Amino acid sequence: MNLNRFGKKNAQLNQLLTQSAHWQRLSTCLKQELPASMRAHFNVACVRDGCVVVIAHNSMAASRLRMVLPALLPQLQQIDATIESVKIKVQPLESKPEAVKRASLSPVARGALARSAQALTHHPELAAALRRLSEKSS
Repeated sequence: MNLNRFGKKNAQLNQLLTQSAHWQRLSTCLKQELPASMRAHFNVACVRDGCVVVIAHNSMAASRLRMVLPALLPQLQQIDATIESVKIKVQPLESKPEAVKRASLSPVARGALARSAQALTHHPELAAALRRLSEKSS
């Protein structure tokens, strides 16, 4: 999908696309200047009031960026002359949600539950619960 086509029709979208491209250029510049081992551990978030905000994915990357980025300020200023400082924030990558465990009953277990439900007619609520459980296919 070509968002630039929509950006021509919508001024706000065009401004967002322009900002995003600018921040991507800054991110690319930093990633070219830094060691390959660091490139995957940060992104440029924005430029606010002359300050480039860089998001590090862990505290170790943040520490290394805090040591190295001030020396790279001249390269960043070639892309954006308004940049005066760099700020590093730590925001871990979102982890994958935990897998949902799906328990299933074997046919033997379902049969045993059904027999137990029949035997517990004097406890109707428990018998009904066991019957519902025995009717589940997985």
